[in-house]
This record gives sequence, structure tokens and C-alpha cells, in this order.
Amino acid sequence: MSSLPIPNPSSAAPPAPAALQLHPEDLLWSGLSFSILSEEELARQRAALGDRVHFHQGVWWNQARSFFCMPCAPLARLDQSLARPALRHSLLGFTHLALPGTSANGRRQMIVAENVSRYSIGTLSRKRRSLVRRALSNLQVRPIERLDDLLTDGYAAYVSWHQRNGWGRNRSDRAAYSAWITRAYSQPRRLSIGVYRGDRLVAFSLTLAVGNVVEPCFLASHTDALDFLPNDALFHAILCISRQTPGIDSVDFGPISAKPTLNEFKLHYATVKSIPSFTWVNPLLRPFFARWTRNRYPWLHSPGASESPRALATESLDPVS
Repeated sequence: MSSLPIPNPSSAAPPAPAALQLHPEDLLWSGLSFSILSEEELARQRAALGDRVHFHQGVWWNQARSFFCMPCAPLARLDQSLARPALRHSLLGFTHLALPGTSANGRRQMIVAENVSRYSIGTLSRKRRSLVRRALSNLQVRPIERLDDLLTDGYAAYVSWHQRNGWGRNRSDRAAYSAWITRAYSQPRRLSIGVYRGDRLVAFSLTLAVGNVVEPCFLASHTDALDFLPNDALFHAILCISRQTPGIDSVDFGPISAKPTLNEFKLHYATVKSIPSFTWVNPLLRPFFARWTRNRYPWLHSPGASESPRALATESLDPVS
């Protein structure tokens, strides 16, 4: 009598993922999606907003500050032996995420929401679900259709946010803010998302997508509205719209901050991802580099980094052309 073959568990097909259960709070932006930019389109937009960008060895680079470069697309992974910024633009140094299997001398700590095609309010903790529902009961999140909303209520929200956090370039001067926000709002294929209490704009995000990643380039909320939880409403909306955008699999909420409170909120919606990176620093400018990066790029000094800034600065490299 012949016996039936015994299935080999290791060769069995993996089980199909469970159907995603969406809730009413997940469907408030049905039909809305992000337009996906190419890296060249992103670079040209950044240049239009005043950033110093250049194209070299197949990559668009941005000067994070004078003579220190990063790729325009923050999550771009590169092989340092094949792609570096032009030397005249990177006398201080450069940094980028490392392509798997290529040289790396550190790790960058990024706050990233992954697998966003599976996001729903049900993936959050019970407490966070309750807070999001409370926020959405008091606020409305929708695309900003009038520049005037950003020039008036948006300005008040920006000034309040900057006074609260003291983070980033200070554009609290009304003329400087108006010039910046007008240019940012006019860039094509970006989505400006507003959080409204009645007719008043209390929080906003300037958001774009490049490749398979959504980038909230800027977020601000008014301190007077924090009791209504506008940031929870905004993060939930961004993740829902990302889920609805074909080809998007993650949302980049940026590197870890030197301010723990800025990290703590984001971590309700995302996780810290430690990504191999490559950094070169001009040894002659090493002390200046260390002072500047400790607050601006703390992941270069964090315990998770495999090398210290001093070691990074002395890394042996071929000349950069």
C-alpha cells in the first residue's frame, strides 16, 4: 500500500495576510492620495524654496548647511564608492544612508512608519485610538484650498509652534514667513493638509511623496489648540492618505531629535529604525562639525552609532571629485 506524501511545512506557501479592517475614522479621506515626485522634481522644488542643490554622480544633493551635503531624498540609500557630492559643495563633509552590502561607518536613527498599506486606527494602542477619535470629533482635517489660510491662521500657528519648540530656522518675521509659505504652497504636486476647528486653521503639514516614501516636510500646530489634539488628527490623516497612495510603503518622520518630547509623540505612530549610513567629515574641520551636529543630528552621537564623529572624521577615503 502506498502512503500519501507528508507535506513539508518549510515548503508550504505562507499564509495570506488577514484582510485589513478599516474603521469609519480611516475612510474620512477616501479618494485622496499623494502625487509621487521624482528625485529631480524634488530637488528642483527644494531649489525653488532656497535650498542649495546640485547633481553629481547620479544623485541630487542638498547642502544641509554650508559645505555639508545630504541627498535631497532623505531615505535614499547609496554606495559611497559610486556616488558622492561634488567636492566644492562638500568641503566640510557629507552623509547618506548606505545601500545594503556596501560600506557603512555608522547608523542613522530614523523615525519611520513602515508597511503603511496596512495602517488603520486599529493598529494603534487603545489609548491612542481614543485620542484620535476625540481629536476627529472636534476637528476637521482637509487639504488647504486657500493660501490665505496659511498666511493668517497658519502664521499664528507657526509662531506659536516655534515659540514652543524653538526648532529649525526662525521665520517668525511675518514677511519672511509669508515669502516662504507662499513659495512652499505654490509648489506643484505637494499636498498641504490643514487641521481646522470650525473655520480656523490650527495646525498644518506641508507633505510630499518621493519614490515609495511620504515626507511630511513641515508640521506646525498652535499651542492654544493642543487640548483638541490636532497633531493626532494630522498624523492619522497623513498615514491614511499614505495607505491610499499606490506605491507608498513608508512615512519618514525624520531623524531622532535632541528634544525627547519631539520623539515621544511621533513614536505613537512610528518606530525608530536604525539604518546603516556612511559619513565623511573633513578632519581639519572636525571640532566645528561635532559642535554643530550634536543638536542638529544627534543620531551621529547616539549610543546606537557604530562609530563616533571623531572616528567618522578620520575614515580613510579616496579623494572626492
